[in-house]
Amino acid sequence: MSDYDSGSGCCRCCFSFIITLGLTSLFLWLSLRTSNPVCSIQDVYIPALNTTLNSTSYKSIYLDLKLDNENKDKGIFYDLLNITLHYYINESNRDQTRIPVSNYTLKGFYQGHQKKARRKNWTETYGLPWDAAVKTIADGGQPVFRVDLTTAVRFKILFWKTKRHRLILRADFEVSNKGQKVQKKGTRLKSGAPELFSGKSRVASSLVVLCTFLLVFI
Repeated sequence: MSDYDSGSGCCRCCFSFIITLGLTSLFLWLSLRTSNPVCSIQDVYIPALNTTLNSTSYKSIYLDLKLDNENKDKGIFYDLLNITLHYYINESNRDQTRIPVSNYTLKGFYQGHQKKARRKNWTETYGLPWDAAVKTIADGGQPVFRVDLTTAVRFKILFWKTKRHRLILRADFEVSNKGQKVQKKGTRLKSGAPELFSGKSRVASSLVVLCTFLLVFI
């Protein structure tokens, strides 16, 4: 066999190896990457702000929270879910005028892939200036509240679990004169931080970087 044929065969082997390595890295990355659950407020009811009742004696708040696991083949383990409600005294300067008015904790649970869960709860309030909130509605305004949710999640990928990743989410919502959330659709809780990836996803990303290095080196 000539040197040309030998060199050509070697090049084909190297090319096949590179293609296989690249496809394997891509498969690992796609298989191990995760997406955080989507949390949203589906419904809110505050009887004390319902003007048709004309009473502020019932000072509880009803909150309907929805959690979606959009991962196609990864389950999610939730730690305790801590919910805090805030009320904005002054809408024009929300950062300086937000006060906590209620909080409660939900039990952790496991959520299968592409599954949805609802958590509907009545919660007692404290320190909420009801007279001011009622006056806001009487003047034609809409009181503004905020929901904060903090928890930690682990992703189940095949037969193993990732490390815990902390989620800190929040969303504002306005309340109508019927004591309900103004926004008809679900209000998604968002975070200013970039989406977290699981430990296994970081391993997969490292493999992609390693394979890229090998491709350049070869």
